[in-house]
Amino acid sequence: MKNIFFILSTPRCRSTWFSNLFTYKDSFCYNEELRYMTKWSDFEDRIKSRPEKNIGFSDPELLHYIKKLYKLYPNAKYVLLERDREQAELSLHKISGINLNLIEIKFNKWYENINYFKKKVKEHYSIHWNQMDNFNNINSVWKYVMSESMDQQRWELLTAMKVSVTDGNKPFPIKENSLAPYFNLNKLNNIK
Repeated sequence: MKNIFFILSTPRCRSTWFSNLFTYKDSFCYNEELRYMTKWSDFEDRIKSRPEKNIGFSDPELLHYIKKLYKLYPNAKYVLLERDREQAELSLHKISGINLNLIEIKFNKWYENINYFKKKVKEHYSIHWNQMDNFNNINSVWKYVMSESMDQQRWELLTAMKVSVTDGNKPFPIKENSLAPYFNLNKLNNIK
């Protein structure tokens, strides 16, 4: 029996950093894998393909599918990474150059999904951006997901690492028919 977990957030909340944190020993956390997935059975394929006991997915695009995701994985562990909305929006604009109006539309959808998540997923762990530079706070997230304390030296190694942006087309080009809507508003608005 595998321990399945999902790390959800808007962009620019350290989701890539958390994916790296949870890829250690008997744990593997996919990062922004929705860009390569075209159907829901791809989740199970990826879970089964990994030998680790703990399998996670860290991807801001997953929040758009929280209703479906929670229905499929009601017993998974869910972590919500939070950051002040304006900071996250400006950071995304600065790193991507995407129009601020389009970013605002996308964030409106993200926050609609965050509100749904907080109401429906009663058992989850939330951590705010301002708490992420503290070992005890990160250890609490680790304990929630892994049911044990984490290696402090691992945290010290990762906390010194700067992650600026996930390169959208690496290691493979994004699949055109992927589940990830990104800034395709038609695709985004058709998610149930």
